[in-house]
Amino acid sequence: MLHNLNLARGSIDRDELTRNNPSALAKARNSPDARFILVAGSDVAIDPNSPGHVLQLTREEAADWGGRSAIYLGRDAGQYFFACDATGLVSEQDVQAEHHPTMRPLRYWAHEWADIDTALAVSGVAVLQWRRGAKFCPQCGSDLTVSPSGWEMVCVQGHIMFPRTDPAVIMAIHDPDDRLLLGRNSAWGPGKYSVLAGFVEAGESLEAAVRREVFEEAHIKVGELRYFGSQPWPFPRSLMLAFNGWTDARADDIAVDGKEMAHAQFFSRDELIESLRNQNIQLPNPTSVAASLIQTWLGASFADVLDGRQRPQF
Repeated sequence: MLHNLNLARGSIDRDELTRNNPSALAKARNSPDARFILVAGSDVAIDPNSPGHVLQLTREEAADWGGRSAIYLGRDAGQYFFACDATGLVSEQDVQAEHHPTMRPLRYWAHEWADIDTALAVSGVAVLQWRRGAKFCPQCGSDLTVSPSGWEMVCVQGHIMFPRTDPAVIMAIHDPDDRLLLGRNSAWGPGKYSVLAGFVEAGESLEAAVRREVFEEAHIKVGELRYFGSQPWPFPRSLMLAFNGWTDARADDIAVDGKEMAHAQFFSRDELIESLRNQNIQLPNPTSVAASLIQTWLGASFADVLDGRQRPQF
């Protein structure tokens, strides 16, 4: 069974025909059915009158937010959707002002948004993150110019750049007693644990990446693997591919290097629930793939386990 992960719940018709047709794109941008969302970094403006939805502006309302250069995201239910880059236009002070939008970090709030709003926000954040970071052509070093749709960048020599996505594997590893392997990265604060993860290397399969990462981080060999699902993670440009895996290893077999990984251990369900309730451990926020993997194994959401007493926030 494949799982409907939080940042992969919604979908939108990306409408390649309009995206690649300048006249059709201009018509869509100027249509009364055009709607614009605001993105600042990885934050997205939400509707103050409907917190479960992303703020959608008309063409006139978006004029002060860069609507003319907004990225075309696609269409849904007869409407055309664009994303405006509000980075630099929205500051911490501005957000508090009555006339400015309320911004929310995608990675911490998207699980509470409607499916279509999540799809719009993820696409907008992902493409704008790429655009902000891609300044020069990697082949000749010249400046890049953005295409009208926002999905391509071209240099003076005609080299075309497209948004980049970096594949990463993330895995829930189970021992013979169905305990779950969790680790604490050396860069994290005390008590923060998650399932293991890592980037796929050049020329490497997903399965090989899972087994390599687990061995590197915990010195454990993994056998059977089952695909769990995937979701984009545009911080800045990852695609998370999740697996369940099984090992014959026991607690005594775990070894960490103390540099990248500070600690790792197998948890039973009862041990993890007790640690959560006693606030001895902090787990990833519900938007993440890691949270979906852990909660599926646990058989309950963090909210149900904690009964509203604490919310995972990393």
